[in-house]
Amino acid sequence: MGLATWWIRPQSLSCSTASPTTTVITLPAAAALSSVTPRQIQIEESEPAPEPGEARFYAFDQGVAACSLPNLPLDGYYVGVPTGQYDGSAPCGSYVDIDGPLGSVRALVVDRCPGCGPDQYDLSRPAFEVVAEATDGVVPIRISQVRDPAPAPELFYRVQPSSSPSWIGILFSGTGNPIRQVALRPASGGDYRPLRRGNDNYWNLSGLGPGPFTAEVIDIYGHAAFVPGVTLEPGQVRRTGIHLYEIPADPPVTPPWPAAPVVVTTVVTAPDACEP
Repeated sequence: MGLATWWIRPQSLSCSTASPTTTVITLPAAAALSSVTPRQIQIEESEPAPEPGEARFYAFDQGVAACSLPNLPLDGYYVGVPTGQYDGSAPCGSYVDIDGPLGSVRALVVDRCPGCGPDQYDLSRPAFEVVAEATDGVVPIRISQVRDPAPAPELFYRVQPSSSPSWIGILFSGTGNPIRQVALRPASGGDYRPLRRGNDNYWNLSGLGPGPFTAEVIDIYGHAAFVPGVTLEPGQVRRTGIHLYEIPADPPVTPPWPAAPVVVTTVVTAPDACEP
């Protein structure tokens, strides 16, 4: 009886358990959000190479400046170009960059230099004193045309004082670039009629009537602006709030590529069979 009791008494079980298993899974990185927005692609053209020239300075006088640009400060950076380059006022209101012995300056074309030979330029004294010493008199320079100077200036116009319903002369400036064409049409409708450019930088035509008009202004690079409400107010300078071109904004910053997420899974296996 005692031997039977000892044989069937409860006994402790011996169980072995496997070590936990850890699995690391790296998921594919999520696609980065696109920072590209649809926009027109601008084709960049190379800037004109600087050309050698010669500069001197003169006493700028707005009253006799060939381009007829109004309200120019006497201490501005201006340049008068030789007659051949003036070409009937073609470069008036545009800008050039000038490099000289002492430095560089951006100057507005406002005048013609009748006494200048090819590649010779008259600078206003403030402009000359940026690139050279006034005592130098005449200095070698390098000069280049500026395309789309920044910031884009505001377009303005002035109707010539002698204008009337039978004949109009109108000056446009604040274009930044040389003007290729100006045309007017009556605000009531009809076709645009191109005007003729004069040596004084006024565009003129006969027989347009009393107005008001809508003006189309086109520069040599093909930028175009339309100016409504042009009226016969001789001698008045009218600002338009319009820019002939726009300076492209800086491209957006690309966001950083997101890091790949990591999933950590720990698996605990079931215990092995127990043995007494």
